[in-house]
Amino acid sequence: RLDDSVILVVPMDTRIPKIRIKSRMGMERIAKKRLLVEVDGWDVGSGFPSGHISRIIGPVGELESEIACLLIEHAIYLPPFSANALACLPEISSGTEWQIPADEIAERRDLRKSRRIFSVDPPGCQDIDDTMSACVLPNGDVEVSVHIADVTYFVPNKTRLDLEARSRGTTFYLVDRRFDMLPSILSSDLCSLHDNVDRLAVSVIWTLSPDLEEVKSCWYGRTVIHNCAAMTYDQADAILQGISPDDPTAPLPPALTAGAPVDLSLIPDLKKDLTILTKLARKLRKKREYIGGAVDLSSGDRGSELKFVLDSNGNPLQVAAKTEKEIHHTIAEMMIFANSCVASRIHESFPETALLRIHRHVDEGRFEELESTLKVAGIDFDGRTNKGLANTLKAAKLGGKYGAIVDSLLQSLATRAMSEAQYICSGAYEGDSGLSHYGLGIDIYTHFTSPIRRYADVVVHRELLAAIASDSSPRPTKQPEGPKIERSEFVCPDSLVMTVLGQTEDEDELDGDDLLDSLIEGASELALETKTSPLPPSAIAPRYNDGDGASLADGVNLFDKSQVIKICDRINHMNRVAKLSSVDCQRLFLSLYFRKNIETTSAVVLSLRVNGLIVYIPKFDMKGPVFFSDRDGQLQIDPAIIGLPPDAGLPPSPGFSALENCRLVPDGTCELDGERLVVGVRGGTRSTTFRALDVIMVQLSSDTFDTTARVPPPRIHLFSEGQKTMSFDEKSSQRSDEKILMSTNLLQSKEAKAQPITDNIISRGSYSENKEQPSMFYVLSSIKIKPRYPLRCNRSDASIPKSRSTTARKSSFPGRIVIGEFSNPDTQKAEQAAAAKAASEAAAQRRTLHSQAAEGSYDAAKKIEREATARMQRLAAERRNARRRKAG
Repeated sequence: RLDDSVILVVPMDTRIPKIRIKSRMGMERIAKKRLLVEVDGWDVGSGFPSGHISRIIGPVGELESEIACLLIEHAIYLPPFSANALACLPEISSGTEWQIPADEIAERRDLRKSRRIFSVDPPGCQDIDDTMSACVLPNGDVEVSVHIADVTYFVPNKTRLDLEARSRGTTFYLVDRRFDMLPSILSSDLCSLHDNVDRLAVSVIWTLSPDLEEVKSCWYGRTVIHNCAAMTYDQADAILQGISPDDPTAPLPPALTAGAPVDLSLIPDLKKDLTILTKLARKLRKKREYIGGAVDLSSGDRGSELKFVLDSNGNPLQVAAKTEKEIHHTIAEMMIFANSCVASRIHESFPETALLRIHRHVDEGRFEELESTLKVAGIDFDGRTNKGLANTLKAAKLGGKYGAIVDSLLQSLATRAMSEAQYICSGAYEGDSGLSHYGLGIDIYTHFTSPIRRYADVVVHRELLAAIASDSSPRPTKQPEGPKIERSEFVCPDSLVMTVLGQTEDEDELDGDDLLDSLIEGASELALETKTSPLPPSAIAPRYNDGDGASLADGVNLFDKSQVIKICDRINHMNRVAKLSSVDCQRLFLSLYFRKNIETTSAVVLSLRVNGLIVYIPKFDMKGPVFFSDRDGQLQIDPAIIGLPPDAGLPPSPGFSALENCRLVPDGTCELDGERLVVGVRGGTRSTTFRALDVIMVQLSSDTFDTTARVPPPRIHLFSEGQKTMSFDEKSSQRSDEKILMSTNLLQSKEAKAQPITDNIISRGSYSENKEQPSMFYVLSSIKIKPRYPLRCNRSDASIPKSRSTTARKSSFPGRIVIGEFSNPDTQKAEQAAAAKAASEAAAQRRTLHSQAAEGSYDAAKKIEREATARMQRLAAERRNARRRKAG
């Protein structure tokens, strides 16, 4: 507070200066709160801009407040669907279920009894876009099908519902919630391909040779399907492995979600179908990699995305990386296969207006960090083509010299160097790389398989239906007979779910190149403004009529080039915003998790610095610094790592106090010597050497941030022997005991030149003998002294915030340890001591002044402002005097 009515607020964006606010609200209403502030102006001669408070969001550090800030920062405004949009939905009487009209069934290919159709999704998934089927035909050929929810039946073109879905562009997935692109009655019920209900779909049906090498025919069209099993990935994988897919003791999943128990009578046939799809997926993947040059950026069992377990209040209790099994790749390959076939079909009919998905060729210069890392590993880099990049990553993986931890680092560096894939209008694109997809190794590609959550897929569905409507080939009157499916009667419950849904399980499973895009952070945002005018509500459009009077049977595309370009710009922008907000939300929950937990995990040394390391942590897909010395250059590390007794040195400073065994080593050194970082004690007999691509163990924790403008990222410290994964919450102590703890012996002595980088989870630091005379500090630190009287340490907790006074965290204490009546004599000269004391007091005063200014103290801020102004005036006066002397 500056005075009775003027206060200073600290923006979350560190690039923005503090803002002066005039308000009559009491400090208790706005202190430690997230505020939405509008800047009104910046007066000449003022140190701060002026503004006003437009909204009090909530307390700092609370989940809802931070989520609201995240949405505001990314300019995400998703109001409820309008009454005009909801009027476009089908009318369903209370207590009745929606039925497919008989005349609609007559116009479609009916696959309800002739195909065994199933889905595989994440647990708890509500918006089931895709289902599959596979069977062997009587002539020995193999029929494989992908069936996608027919959203265009419920969302006619250019209606108010369609325009609002276009404005959203995509479904926004955050850690604990989602914002649907379509009303929930569609996304979670009528469009979603749930089990044991009849649903409308758009299908792609391939007829393959018995060896799955040749595609003999491909059929596209509207169908009616019946999903016999809405499985999860774990259930499908268990069926493939020949084990029971369900746990009888586990609670049943919620209604209208994936993961219901699988009918035991269907398991043998489902295993045959899944086996066919798995064999086909392996062949498709092999062709993409060896012919198209697809880059394998999957994380396998290491995981790349994070999965959070939340409590009843939505706060994170546990965090783990999502793992990938072969079934994940199988489903992804089927979706990629369908997307590429549909892309070819719509581009053939509409070469100027087809909505396609491209991934531009990456310039070799963007792989500079990856190339330098591979150079350390002794691997030649080839980034001229996607195939060259893929072969380089395979060579690093197959070399056997490095483990899976380093492999994940290389894949992360490769993905971060790429640009994002984008939607384009085929007739308006003039790129040098054509219409190909760099990451997937495909000549032409689009998105067709997720129309419930992506508006691009809705447009592609309309273009595909328009393309096949002009096809003169008659619909086959006799369909190949498939297995007969016995099914029971069903009742479709009412859909009264809110549009903004809570998310108890992970639903945002990525298919195709979505997994690639989720890791890429190189593309720029597209600025876009969309103007729409309200349209009157309309009823569900008839068959082959998409709401604007143009019949799909005419074979005329519903979009011109300018419309497709505008749609692509809009959805590219919204996809970018959705992914950035999802990443930021994941980081937020990670910081909230480490606010109460400390965890150890493996990390890869990415690069060396004069005061520490830059490491990459595969488990959390993050990189950050590991500091060995503070701002004053004093080494702060576990003494055991550099060969000292555990109690050597002094207590650590607050920034290093989270590491239990960390000590301040006054005589320690941290020197960067070429391609290695040597940490030790001046005159000591041992030193620890770190090199790039060393795998070490680190500890992650987080500072409290009740008064911090931005939620801080987790702190990373070098882990020492004996550290345990622990939780500050007593209720979660049992869970902490169940965590897998990895302990290492960092004191095993090895010569630096003889130390190989192995596949072990830890690459131990190398220690070398020092032939110099040991220093007095090293000798005294090695002496074990057992005091005659009990050791009593007096400490002051006045400088430690109450929010950090937890028993599990080790904090530093000011002052000097006094044992009995003995105190260390001053060994410095009086002049040196006086100068050091004066410098220390001045530094402390500056730190105090800056900390007070950071907390909003008006006096401290004004004093800093006056000092800066005085310095500038003195410099200006000196320059004027110099010019005058020179002129005279």
